[in-house]
Amino acid sequence: MDEVGSRGIGAQLIHSRVQVTEPSKESLQKVKQVSAKTGDLKSLSEADASIIAVSLDLASAGGDVTLVTDDFAVRNVAEVLGVGLSETNVRGEWKQITWITYCKGCRKEYSDSKATVCDVCGTKLSRKPKSS
Repeated sequence: MDEVGSRGIGAQLIHSRVQVTEPSKESLQKVKQVSAKTGDLKSLSEADASIIAVSLDLASAGGDVTLVTDDFAVRNVAEVLGVGLSETNVRGEWKQITWITYCKGCRKEYSDSKATVCDVCGTKLSRKPKSS
């Protein structure tokens, strides 16, 4: 919301058909919980999480919502939450991914997606798709 006012386009938006809205706290919390479970939490910006949460709010209110994005983390979390997604021009087959945070040095896996450094060997942590 601050971005709209700071760029001088707020008055233009008021007279157009664009509706600016904030996500509910409940939906934003749900997005954060799901993104932590899928391993996408660190990949989502605040704006990404807000867009997914607003889509979730609109869908919950009975709206026909289709989220248009080619961002894999956004698509992954939105799909888990049941938000409608558009087709994209991204090559390859789309599939939902659950990520594992792990250490490339000692191969220890972490369930805490917020961890950044291995507590065993000190190596910076990476992530990889969880095997099915």
